[in-house]
Amino acid sequence: MIYFHHIVVIIIAVFSNFLIINTQSREYHHLPLGPNMIGPESIAFDCKGEGPYAGISDGRVMKWQGPIQGWAEFAVTSPYRSRYCDGLDNSIMEQYCGRPLGIKFDMRTCELYIADSSLGLMKVGSEGGVATSLSRGVAGVPFRFLNALDIDSQTGAVYFTDTSSNYHRWEYAKAIANFDHTGRLLKYDPTTKAVTVLLDGLFFANGVALSEKKDFVLVAETTAFQIRRLWLTGPQAGTSEIFIKLTGLPDNINRNNRGEFWVAQNPAKPVKLDQSGKIMESLDTPMIVDSSDITEFHNNIWIGSVIQRYLLYSRIG
Repeated sequence: MIYFHHIVVIIIAVFSNFLIINTQSREYHHLPLGPNMIGPESIAFDCKGEGPYAGISDGRVMKWQGPIQGWAEFAVTSPYRSRYCDGLDNSIMEQYCGRPLGIKFDMRTCELYIADSSLGLMKVGSEGGVATSLSRGVAGVPFRFLNALDIDSQTGAVYFTDTSSNYHRWEYAKAIANFDHTGRLLKYDPTTKAVTVLLDGLFFANGVALSEKKDFVLVAETTAFQIRRLWLTGPQAGTSEIFIKLTGLPDNINRNNRGEFWVAQNPAKPVKLDQSGKIMESLDTPMIVDSSDITEFHNNIWIGSVIQRYLLYSRIG
């Protein structure tokens, strides 16, 4: 998550080893949000294939129920949330109202896990409602800016990011201006309920995605224009390296069912990477004004934005 329209200066780095291709011509469609709804930071689909679900700026997780019923409130992260929160955007009140940034279903249990920027790591059952807190800090450091998550489909372990140990989400501009590098990559074990720090010292830790074989995990370092890879198994287990340098500021990362990775970035367009970090495709279209998330599901790609009032979607092939 990052608000790119508020950044005054952006330095674009160009790397000569890039081969950016736009291999498919796609038709894009808008799915508008409802009244008083803005900022669908991330997108999810449940274990029944229903959705999309989107976390929005005022603390709600909304579910699309089709063109007749439209959007319905599925979950909230704050037990104290009231209707005075409806429509709030980029407000210090998210400490009270909540701000769900990362959302993803555990396909084994149908539970929705939520990285709420202010309220910590949470989950809610398949019927929705008020989310339950799982963790609000680790190693004596409270979470100030939880951002994104991914789930190991075999063990249920949750990998998630804390963007900064110094700044809250609404203070993102200070984190950027000060080149804050107190971000962390974390792991939650659903069996022991323990949270461990896997990496620290990250520059604006953002999107996170597990590999298909679960042998490594990727984490976006937004203000470093890069994605880092942490090896989880094998001879390099416990070590990290640069997976790719990008021309844009990377946000969320999502793996598709072929093991490839979609990366939202700004001001550059979203890109698809193979498992070795090579760019396979760039969605170079003026329809995408900005993006915070890109998810592939059932031959559609869905694009969310932290500043818009709609989702974009497009058929693959």
